[in-house]
Amino acid sequence: MYRLISNIKFRPHKNDFQARMSHDLQHIKGTKKIIIEADKTRNLYSISPEDYRKLMTENITKEYKKVNGTAKYNIDSGTKDIARSLQLDDRIESFTTNNCFITLKDHKENFETQPKCRLINPAKTDIGRISKTILERIVTHIRHQTRHNHWKSTGEVISWFTNVHASQKSRFMVFDIEAFYPSITPELFTRAIEYAKSMVDITDEDQHIITHSKRSLLFDRGTCWQKKSGSAFDVGMGSWDGAETCELVGLYLLHKISETIDSSYVGLYRDDGLAIINNATGPKLCRIKKELHKLFRDEGLKISVDIMASTVNFLDVTFNLSEKSFKPYRKPNDTPMYINRLSNHPPSITNNIPKAVGKRLNSISSSAEKFNDAIKPYQQALNDSGYKENLTYDHNNNSVPKKPSRKRRRNITWWNPPYNNTVSTDIGRRFLALISKHFPKEHKLHKIINRNTIKLSYSCTPNLGTLIKRHNSRTLDESAETELVKTCNCRKRDECPLEGQCLTRSVVYEARIVTGKGCSKYIGLTEGPLKTRFSSHKQSFTHTSHKHRTELSKKVWELKD
Repeated sequence: MYRLISNIKFRPHKNDFQARMSHDLQHIKGTKKIIIEADKTRNLYSISPEDYRKLMTENITKEYKKVNGTAKYNIDSGTKDIARSLQLDDRIESFTTNNCFITLKDHKENFETQPKCRLINPAKTDIGRISKTILERIVTHIRHQTRHNHWKSTGEVISWFTNVHASQKSRFMVFDIEAFYPSITPELFTRAIEYAKSMVDITDEDQHIITHSKRSLLFDRGTCWQKKSGSAFDVGMGSWDGAETCELVGLYLLHKISETIDSSYVGLYRDDGLAIINNATGPKLCRIKKELHKLFRDEGLKISVDIMASTVNFLDVTFNLSEKSFKPYRKPNDTPMYINRLSNHPPSITNNIPKAVGKRLNSISSSAEKFNDAIKPYQQALNDSGYKENLTYDHNNNSVPKKPSRKRRRNITWWNPPYNNTVSTDIGRRFLALISKHFPKEHKLHKIINRNTIKLSYSCTPNLGTLIKRHNSRTLDESAETELVKTCNCRKRDECPLEGQCLTRSVVYEARIVTGKGCSKYIGLTEGPLKTRFSSHKQSFTHTSHKHRTELSKKVWELKD
């Protein structure tokens, strides 16, 4: 293996696309602006660091308030208890402190003058992984038992639309739950859990794990934020079990909606709902719309309801009720874009892109006519990316994909070497040859180390999105350094614990406990402001519930007792 790595050979590999990519990357690195991704399109927008900070502050302070580091300590303490009870304390990490960021909702009206953003919180606890598994089991059981139209893919929506019976006077009704993730309150989630308990066995331990995984904080440039409600309960976008939590709440909401609309004529995909109203008269539509608003308002949610005619755009499909047809749909400012054939990706990826695009468009087109009407921008995008294949209609591909047959499960170990076009050595072939050579059938380890249990899959080198995130982080750090740094916020400067420098970060400090028997020293360090750590220490000296927080507090309480 060592010789394989040390004998890797390289070759020169350049093309026009890579040259343009290199030029664009140098331009990105040279700009002093922040590059923001769009929320539901592939567009990118540049903005000054000052305007970016303003948008961040507006979106954070709308729902969150500042808290000290004690909140994170309390969450980590609960995580530790759960991990120990499950004997996973050697694999569960503490709460991550990744900085939040925003994406721009450029599909909204007047987004240039009144930009609306989606706040993404990547900070999460590993307990969410366990909660995700539990919630998946619960959601799957409820979906199977209730038969509600709780969709997980576009294919399921198409299957429902194809099989549902609609009269000539039927009309579509579309509703959207506004800010669904952050609007889920502890009370709403508890009602959803109680609803689930009527069909699924949920133990107290399961419920505790699920509830603890919802204890979340938001971090921005070293500052800790918590929901204004005062509770750490938060369903964050980007959390391990965020999608499953919304699915559970969505099933509960569908149960409530079925009291107003026949359950076979309404469905929900995350925060987007679609219904078909038969014999749709004006008064009937108005009554249903009011009842839906009241239903969601009683659950602490806000929705927007639109009554459409016989045509509606839902997810990435346009449905036509009068023709009983459907075709691909794109948002007005969304231009298709695919990985260039000359990009630095494994051939297994680039060779399958035209097939994948064609298969997807076939699956959301009800006929060859609808397919041909929609493929022009997608074909142009493929041509611009260097692909010569033509998109063609295949009636065998426009059906809802079937579930794969059950296969034998093996414990597989994957090796993921990075792929690069400049490497001429066939690393994968040589690695697998080593497996066959050193672990033949007569070897005692052959049963666990063989070509069926050891697989290889190339990973990609950092893409442009990763490089843009690095650029944004570096630009924000440089911008922060140029700002006037506030060193102290004490009301009485003469009582500052660090002589006017209490907001200094990354400090190693010393504390002394002097008694009649001598002097004890404590050496500590903190990444955040020293004042936050100082306040945490003082709290641990006062409240018995925190006396085991640090070795310093243990010593203080030992002397008190």
